Amino acid sequence: MSTKYFTNLSIALLGGFVVVATQVFAITTAAWLALALGIAVVAISLVSQVDRSRGVAQRGLDLLLIALGAVTIVFSRVFTGSAVMWLSFAEALGVVGLAVAGLTVHEVEEWRAEHQLPALSFFESRRAATAKRAEAPRASVAA
Repeated sequence: MSTKYFTNLSIALLGGFVVVATQVFAITTAAWLALALGIAVVAISLVSQVDRSRGVAQRGLDLLLIALGAVTIVFSRVFTGSAVMWLSFAEALGVVGLAVAGLTVHEVEEWRAEHQLPALSFFESRRAATAKRAEAPRASVAA
């Protein structure tokens, strides 16, 4: 099992739990669970950076998860009442969304590898793309 899949799935499950908890449990309990979610998301995302096989897209998603986890930690301690409930709800939905995006990127990469397609280059420079387009007509003329 890939670490990308494992980390994104665990973060999505934790975020989903907090989404439900903010609507079901008492506000103080939901705030503490949001704090735990923030700490877990930051820890998992930081530890996963040890894996060098994570691509640029996944590292970008990890950076967003770290930022959202830090905001969740601060907001869960600063705000009280219904504000912390709705902020925790929204932040947990954001965590779930980013984790699902990471799962999607992983699945697309696996599918492309299985079908022997070239890897996607999410952040290809314009110069390289222009050079590829310029070479394509010459290659077909030469053949």
